Amino acid sequence: MGAKTRRLRTRIGRALIVALVMLVIVSALAAGGGYIFVQRTLPQVAGTLKVAGLEQPVSVTRDQWGVPHITGDSVHDVVFAQGYVTAQDRLFQMEFNRRVAQGRLSEMFGAGTDDSLIKDDELLRTLDLYRSARTELAHADPQTVAELQAYADGVNAFISTHRDSLPLEFTILGISPQPWQPVDSLAYGRVVALSLDNQWYVKYTRALLLSKLPAATVNQLFPAYPATNPTLMSATGGAAPLTGNSDSVSAAATAEQSPTATVTPQQRAAYARLSPEVLAAVAPLHQLLGNITDALGSNDWVVDGTKTTTGLPLLANDPHLGISMPSIWYEVALRGGGLDVIGFSFPGVPGVVIGHNEQIAWGVTNVGADDTDLYLEKLDPSAHPGEYEYDGQWLPLSSRKVTIKVRGGAPVSLTIQETRDGPILNNVVSDLKNYAPVSLKWTALQPNYTFAGFFQLDFATDWQQFLTAISHISISQNFVYADTSGNIGYRMSGLLPIRPAANDLVPVDGSTSANEWQGYVPQNKMPVLFNPPTHVIATANNQIVPEFSSLYVTSNWDYGYRARRIVDLLTAKQKLSIADYQQIQADTLNVPATQIVPALVSAGKASGGDAAQAAHILAGWNDQMTTGSAAATLFEVTSGTLLRDTLEPVLGKQLYQVYRSNFSASGLYALLDDLIATPGAPFFGIKSTDETNAGALRNQALSRALAGAMAQLRSTLGNDPATWTWGALHKADFEHPLASVPLLQPIFGVAPVATGGDTVTVSVGGDGRFSQDPPDYAQRTVSSMRQIIDLSNWDASLWVTTTGESGEPFSAHYSDLVALWANHRYQRMEYSAASEGQAAQEILTLTP
Repeated sequence: MGAKTRRLRTRIGRALIVALVMLVIVSALAAGGGYIFVQRTLPQVAGTLKVAGLEQPVSVTRDQWGVPHITGDSVHDVVFAQGYVTAQDRLFQMEFNRRVAQGRLSEMFGAGTDDSLIKDDELLRTLDLYRSARTELAHADPQTVAELQAYADGVNAFISTHRDSLPLEFTILGISPQPWQPVDSLAYGRVVALSLDNQWYVKYTRALLLSKLPAATVNQLFPAYPATNPTLMSATGGAAPLTGNSDSVSAAATAEQSPTATVTPQQRAAYARLSPEVLAAVAPLHQLLGNITDALGSNDWVVDGTKTTTGLPLLANDPHLGISMPSIWYEVALRGGGLDVIGFSFPGVPGVVIGHNEQIAWGVTNVGADDTDLYLEKLDPSAHPGEYEYDGQWLPLSSRKVTIKVRGGAPVSLTIQETRDGPILNNVVSDLKNYAPVSLKWTALQPNYTFAGFFQLDFATDWQQFLTAISHISISQNFVYADTSGNIGYRMSGLLPIRPAANDLVPVDGSTSANEWQGYVPQNKMPVLFNPPTHVIATANNQIVPEFSSLYVTSNWDYGYRARRIVDLLTAKQKLSIADYQQIQADTLNVPATQIVPALVSAGKASGGDAAQAAHILAGWNDQMTTGSAAATLFEVTSGTLLRDTLEPVLGKQLYQVYRSNFSASGLYALLDDLIATPGAPFFGIKSTDETNAGALRNQALSRALAGAMAQLRSTLGNDPATWTWGALHKADFEHPLASVPLLQPIFGVAPVATGGDTVTVSVGGDGRFSQDPPDYAQRTVSSMRQIIDLSNWDASLWVTTTGESGEPFSAHYSDLVALWANHRYQRMEYSAASEGQAAQEILTLTP
């Protein structure tokens, strides 16, 4: 694994090895002398604590998993206590997240391998997430401001009284947390938005490809959405049929209307001046936040009572996010002052993001909406220094200077320039005299961007209040809904820019107002479903509206294989139960394999040798990516080998890595399926003058890939194919940032777990680097939590996160959920007062 693809903990570890305080602590712990110190860092979870800032006493009961159930008399006290309790368990994670938003990672950890943490900071400082967050706070409604302030006050009440017993990481790093501010919570929301955004990466990649390759070849590299995979909405705005996305036109017509790029000589020349260093600078941020290549996304679905064993809706959700230690989510229940909600929160953010209250439940997946545009700016530093051209005039660039402090190194000074559209991305990584300056316009940096609706969701009691809350959420997400009256629904949130079609696929000329946004899609025109006749609503980052819809959302959907499998399983039975939902969330069928494997088997059998042996292994496979399957391993390795051997000769190694790193793995499978089904130049070594031999050349390529996979597996896992289990190659490693330091590994490390699935299975096992050169099969994207909500009996609902409630390595709840998560088992979602009381293990009373 090359240095540029190393994970966060590897990149930061070297900066800490020489830290004297670390050695002292580790020595003390190893000798047993650190017991008292460690105990002081663990939170008090029983008895009584006096906490300044509360108005009335608050009860915090914790169940066997350490989940806090907070009960108070007012919203202020409940949210204040949430801040306090979250800080008890996750203060270092909150500090880490805050420093990500601030672009201050290298100040904490050092430059990182190949200065990768400095690159993270440079990009984050360029975006300046806090400026937008401060604007949002200044215009937020009083209730939202009050909740943010109460939460911050609770966090600070903990910090101020625990300066001498902060979590271990603070002592090792020699840092101390500053008081938490309401703006910190809003800035972290933008970090989440940044992790889920991929559109501008794809546009930039497409432009780089168009500068080198014919447009027809580039369009092949971004295939049409498969006609057999579902969309949610029909062309007329209702629910689409569950069979596929071709409800009103043929599959061929759908493919013809799939977005394609053309390029003029002028555009090709402009794209040739794009700096490849821009995407290289983004790569470390991918490592930090997650990447679409690794199946960043989610599943959610809901069916109404006509299709359940309970007679009321069942709702499921499992967001797919980058792997982390501790989990990105914090389970919590909040009751009092009108709040009566349980679910998943972000440490550092008040309220519940996903879950249910007494009347409604909701789940969330990422839309992947096109909320960014790239503008090729015109600068003339000689004749017009400090200015850019716009509609024939020269306007002043806004400019700001920042200094990035680097632990153990010299500070880095940075000058950031901006146009009216946004920050210029590449002035920190390339010479603007030789490379085209590119500015980024992103909804999350606009002054009207807000997360207020997330706080309002917790109080919503019916469909109309739910819709109102969603209209105040600017991040583009798919929300599924159910209520105790039996209704189900769907609503897309977010700001969808209205812009010229020229902006959809590639960077555009920034010197003209012709390419500017013309506002946003009105909230009452956003996609919505309520009690659809299908009785089923399912999203998995798949295409929501068909290509021929008048509403433009994006040109870069996930390719819908997870959605296809979910819908198939939901419609396979007349009545669905919680147990059925559990099986669906655990499902590992690779839908593209059902289409690709027959061609591999046929070519391998005809070839003989290793290819024939590989074909024999694949011939009896059920297409399930289970941990014990050798055929699953062989398929994954073969697929990656075939993609690499097919595309790299056409693109060249550097451009192939750019393409592979910035295009979804589901898209790579769709491309592979298309190329196998209709082989042609320039792929598989086929020349335009020899199309009649295309099938034979394709089969030769398939056989070579099978033989190459066999050789790779022998080298990696030994000579016996029986030992080539997918779990031996595919593991989830929950990496704490400090666990890379050998002496700290026994404290912060958690043993990697063998996992099933891959980038296109319902139970996601994001390993998008299966096609990189050289390949890597580690899981980097996970089902970050799972929930199954029973609207007929809240206490029958289930949930689980990846690691544990606590971020304290010596807590019993640091990693106690790993085994549950890995084996697709669940916690009970204790909700009613009676169930909560029966489950209580510790009771803490916070008093003024």
